[in-house]
Amino acid sequence: MVKGVNKTIIEITNTGNKFFNRVILFVSPEYVDKSDKKLTDEAQTIIKRLETSESQSLRKAVMRERKRRKIFFFSLAGVLVILAAVLICIL
Repeated sequence: MVKGVNKTIIEITNTGNKFFNRVILFVSPEYVDKSDKKLTDEAQTIIKRLETSESQSLRKAVMRERKRRKIFFFSLAGVLVILAAVLICIL
């Protein structure tokens, strides 16, 4: 069965994203009568929102990794200090 024969779509071919080279948006039936400019502006807003969300997620991931590294190095430093103290007490 064929569905969506009368769908209105917007295709964005220049996404500016290295992973995705094309975005296809299906326009809701109640907004088909809006101007092409309005629909294109809304599509660009969605793309920008996704880019912002992606960069924020990446930034959070980098911060989590930095925090893990700090915890690791401080834990390692603590173990070394305790080990040195134990060795000094033995000698």
